[in-house]
Amino acid sequence: MIEKIKDFTMEEIEKRLAEISAEIDSADEEKINSLNEELNALETRKGEIKMEERKADMKAVIEGAGNVIEKAPAKEERSLESVKGSAEYLDAFANYIKTGSDKECRALLTDLVDGGSVPTPTLIDDFINTAWERANLISRVRRVSFKGTAKFPFEYSATGASVHVEGDDAPNEEELELGTVSIEPQMLKKWIKVSDEVIELKGQAFLDYIYDEIEEKILKLADSLVIAAIKAAPAAATTTAAGVRAVTVADVDFTTIFQAQAELVSEARNQVAIMNKKMYFNKFMGLKDTADRPIYNIVSENGRPSYYINGVEVLFDDTMADNEIIVGDLGGVVMNLPSGREVTFVTDALSLAEYDLVKIVGKMYAGIGVVRDGYFCKVTLSSVSA
Repeated sequence: MIEKIKDFTMEEIEKRLAEISAEIDSADEEKINSLNEELNALETRKGEIKMEERKADMKAVIEGAGNVIEKAPAKEERSLESVKGSAEYLDAFANYIKTGSDKECRALLTDLVDGGSVPTPTLIDDFINTAWERANLISRVRRVSFKGTAKFPFEYSATGASVHVEGDDAPNEEELELGTVSIEPQMLKKWIKVSDEVIELKGQAFLDYIYDEIEEKILKLADSLVIAAIKAAPAAATTTAAGVRAVTVADVDFTTIFQAQAELVSEARNQVAIMNKKMYFNKFMGLKDTADRPIYNIVSENGRPSYYINGVEVLFDDTMADNEIIVGDLGGVVMNLPSGREVTFVTDALSLAEYDLVKIVGKMYAGIGVVRDGYFCKVTLSSVSA
């Protein structure tokens, strides 16, 4: 079956997902492991189909056969968007990344952009948007853009409100103490060596290669930094750090996610459970509640499955250990992007010239931190090795 999946259409994938959903209820441990492998293969095939469709659309646009970028009416005034959507600008932007020189781009932009960074082509804007949407975690955190170190206050301690009965003494003034989380941005980098053959790729083909190899890896790194920030937070808040609650259990059961949710503040409304795939497919998918009902659910929307435990959406992250789960609201994390969300590139065509190689470095300036106390709970399994 795994080999056949490599040739599945989207319709065949959806049909097989529905069949697996029915089979899992009566499956034993060996069958669950087999279905787990099949689910992974189905998800991989879905991603391949999406990528093939996106590249076909992009190629059609460049050749003038697509409808993503419509041909401007003859009398329409020249605009920044029309230039960014042209095939000429796409090629010029590719050459800008290859050489580090923005002269071709500036020549096409002329008076439309006065200094500053070179804007990305429309198709690359779409690529960036898609990449950010695919990022599991940073697509859900709060994003801001402050220069330098950003400071975020949170309520460290406070007295509550009280009832004032007419004629009684006035209630005491609220005693409020604020903590402050400082987020220091750092440079996230990914660099690759490319051959002269890759450099010779034209426009969209070259940009597809570079953005696939560099930008998505940087966004994946940013996801891992969200996990690292949550893990590094203290269990109890201090005046300089928001707290992340902690729960230890021997092993998972159908109440595990509930136990973590019980530790969260009521403001943490958009809760998710973050874990690696082994935790979900090998442990939670075999659990049932007291009424003998499975506690997991798989919902396929827009051709992409979403996973749930007890109604809580599950997000997968490979940096999570086999003995840990994080439950919480990602709105409690801030990502500061002082230079914007785009990856910038630096090209070095000289240092490896004797090997016919060019070094391309992608960079994103970003800082990530937990800024809301009680928005997360980390669950540790004491009987499972990390």
